[in-house]
Amino acid sequence: MKTSKRRNWIFCIVVGILSLTLGWLPSPGVLSGSIAPREKVCILAVDNSLLQPLGIIYTGVQNAEVEILSGAHKGKVTTSQNHLNSSLEKDKLFETGDTALAMVSEKNGELQAVTLIDHYRLDTQALLFLLFGLLLIGFAGVSGCGALISLVASVMIVWKVLIPLLMAGYPPIWCALLMVLLLTVLIDVLVAGFTWTSAVAILGSLLGTVITCALAVLFGNWLKLDGSNLPYVVPIIAQSNMTLNLREIFFAMVFISNSGALMDLSMDIASACQELIRHKPDISATKLLKSAFAIGRNVIGTMTTTLMLAYSGSYLSLLIYFSGQGTPVMDILNLKYVSSEVLITLVGSFGLVSVAPFTALVAAFCRQKGFSPRDA
Repeated sequence: MKTSKRRNWIFCIVVGILSLTLGWLPSPGVLSGSIAPREKVCILAVDNSLLQPLGIIYTGVQNAEVEILSGAHKGKVTTSQNHLNSSLEKDKLFETGDTALAMVSEKNGELQAVTLIDHYRLDTQALLFLLFGLLLIGFAGVSGCGALISLVASVMIVWKVLIPLLMAGYPPIWCALLMVLLLTVLIDVLVAGFTWTSAVAILGSLLGTVITCALAVLFGNWLKLDGSNLPYVVPIIAQSNMTLNLREIFFAMVFISNSGALMDLSMDIASACQELIRHKPDISATKLLKSAFAIGRNVIGTMTTTLMLAYSGSYLSLLIYFSGQGTPVMDILNLKYVSSEVLITLVGSFGLVSVAPFTALVAAFCRQKGFSPRDA
C-alpha cells in the first residue's frame, strides 16, 4: 500500500512538472516578443466626457489616469484609454480605484502608451483556485492532488498541444480523439493510481468515447451541421486562410465536451465494482456484472439530466429570448445553433448510456480472467 501511494505521488509530481513545462512554452500563434507586455494598473481618475450613450450601451473613448503597478514601468503615472464599441458583452467602464489589466507599449525601453484591456481578475481567480485545491486535497489526499493536477494538465494539453495541431492543419477529429484518449489515461491514473480501478475505468471510458465520436460524425452529417455557428468563426477562417475544417472541428467539440462526463461515470462504476470485490472477495463475474448494471442504471438517469441542465443553463438567456418573441418550438428546434446543442446533449447522453454497461462488462471480464483489485 505504501509503495502504491509513493508511486502515485511520484506520478503526480512528474505530471505536474510536465504541465508547468508546457505552460512555459509560447502560446499558439504567438512569436516570442511579438506582443506588448500586459501589466496591472490602478485607475486614479476617469474622464467620461467623450462617451456617447446609446440606450444602455456606450460608444467612444473613456480616458483615464493610471498608475502602473507591475513590470519595468512600475510606479509611473500616465494617461490611458478605454475604447468602447457599443458591444454590451465586451465593453467595460472603469471607476476611480478600480484595478485593471493594461497593454503597455514601449519603444527602446521608453513608455509609449497604455491601453486598458479589462478589469484585473487574476488575483481573485487564483484565490478561488487555491481554495478549491485546498478543499480537494484536504478531503481526498493523493487522489485530490491528482485531480487538481489533472485539471491543470488538461488545460495545458488543450491550449499548448491540441490547438497548435489544429492551427497547423492536422485532422481535427483524429487530433481531438487522441487528446481525449491521452487525457482519459492521464486523469484516471492521477485520480485512482496504477490500479485495477483505473484500468477498468479507462477501458470503459474509451469505448464510450469511440461510440460518442462515431455518433457525432454520423448524426452531425445527417443534421447538416457544418460548424458555421461556432463562436468567432469568421476571424478563425480569416486567420487560417480558409484552411481549417470547421465541420470536423465542430464534431470534435461534440465528443470533447462530453468526454469528462464519460470519464466520471466510468470511474463511478469501476470504483463501485472494486468495493464489491473488496467486501465480497468470492463474488462471481456474473453477480459482479449484475450489480454493476444495477448501479449504472441508477447513475445514468441523473447524469443524463445533468448534461441537459448544464447546456440549458448555459443558454438560459437564449431560451428567454425565444419565449419573449413567441417563437414556435418547431422553429426553435430547426435552428442551426439549437440543433447543434441538441446533438451535443443527445450524443453525450448516448455515450453515458453506453459507457456504463461497457465499464461493467470490462470489470466482469477482468474478474472472470482472475484480474482483481490487489486489496480485495
